[in-house]
Amino acid sequence: MRLQTDSNLLSTGLALLVTASTVAAQNKTCDLPTNYKWTSSGVLAQPKSGWASLKDFSTTMYQGKHLVYASNVIGSNYNSMNFGLFSNWSDMATAPQNNMPFAAVAPTVFYFAPKDIWVICYQWGPTSFTYRTSKDPTNVNGWGSAQALFTGKISGSSTGVIDQTVIGDSTNMYLFFCGDNGKIYRASMPIGQFPGSFGSNYATIMSDSTNNLFEAVQVYTLAGPQKKYLMLVEAIGGQGRYFRSFTATSLNGTWTPNAASENSPFAGKRNSGA
Repeated sequence: MRLQTDSNLLSTGLALLVTASTVAAQNKTCDLPTNYKWTSSGVLAQPKSGWASLKDFSTTMYQGKHLVYASNVIGSNYNSMNFGLFSNWSDMATAPQNNMPFAAVAPTVFYFAPKDIWVICYQWGPTSFTYRTSKDPTNVNGWGSAQALFTGKISGSSTGVIDQTVIGDSTNMYLFFCGDNGKIYRASMPIGQFPGSFGSNYATIMSDSTNNLFEAVQVYTLAGPQKKYLMLVEAIGGQGRYFRSFTATSLNGTWTPNAASENSPFAGKRNSGA
């Protein structure tokens, strides 16, 4: 998962990792709540000497340990990095921080079981979105050559396409992304063609003000007997950034607000103490 925040919520370190697996595990036999309350561990890691910040975290498990990738800023330049594997979040502060030989900004890292391959997807590569594959996701030097994930363009955006996330069901893979312009976009392909390019076509699936649908879209499958999906989107409010949540019963369906206001957000200053 990638958790993207501003300095008001996080400073330059990682103070809070909210994982969808935690939400899902607490709701195996019931629906999601509409009111959330979070507690924070405090800062888990600081950028190593010479780096300005860490952000855009993507976390998963590998060999029973936490695997975390992120964007890092060195001077005024965006790059990317990973942490050495660690068992407990309290160990993250001392885990090695490894700079990558290429800039995989705002990374999404995951294991794709049908092809027994690890995939990293990112922005600001040679195409609108780019991906690479590896058999060993711990090795920042072991990723293959850059491949096109998405080649489309959007209008009405000062950033262009940003903040992708990839998720699949039993039939298709879906690419969700933003443009800092109050819109959420989606592209899809048959699961048998992944990893590969989603092409240039897309649908605009949500529209609102720029502040209400800003960036950092994430989509998760909820555990349990129900077939349901959770979407998180970063918004800008009167007290800074916060996260809104939406749910759907299909990845190509309609998204319904779950906790979508600054006064009652999925996560923000009002319910996290951050």
